[in-house]
Amino acid sequence: MNSVVVKNARFANQPGQHDIEIEAGRIHRITPAGEGGSATDELDAQGGLVTPSFVDAHFHPDKALTFPRVGPMGQGSPVDSLAVGARIKAAFTVDDVTDRARRAMEAAVTSGVGAIRAQVDVDSAIGLAGLQGILKVKAELHDVVDLQIVAFPQEGVVRDPGALDLLREALTMGADVLGGGPDNEGDPAFHRAHLDQLFELAAEFDVDLDLHADMDEDPSRRALELIAERTLAHGWQGRVNAVHCCALAAHPDDLAHRVIEQVAQAGIQICICPIGNLQLVGGDVTPRGRGSSRPKELLAAGVNVAAGTDNLHDMWFRFGNLDPVETSRITCLAAGLRTDQEVLEGFAMVTDRAAAYLGLGGYGIAPGNDADLVMFSADNLSDVMRGAPGTRTTLKRGRVVAHRETTARMVRS
Repeated sequence: MNSVVVKNARFANQPGQHDIEIEAGRIHRITPAGEGGSATDELDAQGGLVTPSFVDAHFHPDKALTFPRVGPMGQGSPVDSLAVGARIKAAFTVDDVTDRARRAMEAAVTSGVGAIRAQVDVDSAIGLAGLQGILKVKAELHDVVDLQIVAFPQEGVVRDPGALDLLREALTMGADVLGGGPDNEGDPAFHRAHLDQLFELAAEFDVDLDLHADMDEDPSRRALELIAERTLAHGWQGRVNAVHCCALAAHPDDLAHRVIEQVAQAGIQICICPIGNLQLVGGDVTPRGRGSSRPKELLAAGVNVAAGTDNLHDMWFRFGNLDPVETSRITCLAAGLRTDQEVLEGFAMVTDRAAAYLGLGGYGIAPGNDADLVMFSADNLSDVMRGAPGTRTTLKRGRVVAHRETTARMVRS
């Protein structure tokens, strides 16, 4: 592989400009601008911001781009979306999933995404067709984006007893992580059994768990607390992630702080999905919830917090563009992140913190790490996050794999 040097790059948290020398797809050396060595290929950042490539910690690619199949949508609720999803995915084919997921992944790469944790439904409604489609896309696009596949029993494992055998087969076929979500069982009496069966299966295959929890702000929901309790009981500390966790924001402070302490003790990492949850949570005329859990309190307790896309133009969320810049901006708005340090944390939730959530090694702008980078023409983080017109170039292991440009001009006669 040719050597590459990225010249005149600015970093979000360091002054001055820098040269990034890349050898064999990895960062070899970082020097002050002008002091870098020569290379076969040179890319001039021209003083623009260079960041690590983005990591989408939570996305459902098997459902992507299916909103036209939903039909008229009224008030809706998570229960309604589950029912619509079960109806629609029953007609999914491997080729259908492959085509839609490929288009979604290509959009993500042009936004600067280098890694995605992909939630893929594995249950009696769809069988393994979704997984087969995503495995095809993973193989096709392995040189531009890294996919971690979560085998997700959307319909539960207690009320869908056939799911466990399908999950075993999915893990044998190449799924990387085991998913779940006690709320999807419906009846709270099934929640503990749901988790215990998944913990036993995770131990059988020695895989991590990535669990949906408390997808709305109903204060009676306690899935996150139960997940922390069962994590400790099964001795799976540091190997469990939880997504959404919206009800944490609705709990009284004393209860919320107890749950957060237990989450920290269990080594659970949290992924919030403010873009989708801002629309999903709350059934009032004007919803009061923000759908962003309690990221400030979680971070203060030493809990890693990432942010994910969740859905793209489907039965759960009709909008979306798979742009982590938008995810970080809306995360800052939803979570009330406004100081310089807080905004850096909001951006880290789609970069460094999201990479930690996936357990990625060799991530970040440092010698020895993969040269997975995004080059912006904007020279500061605020302009990047507000979507100022300009260019964005994606590098995967030192090779340019995508470029996008936005322009705006007024025309006067």
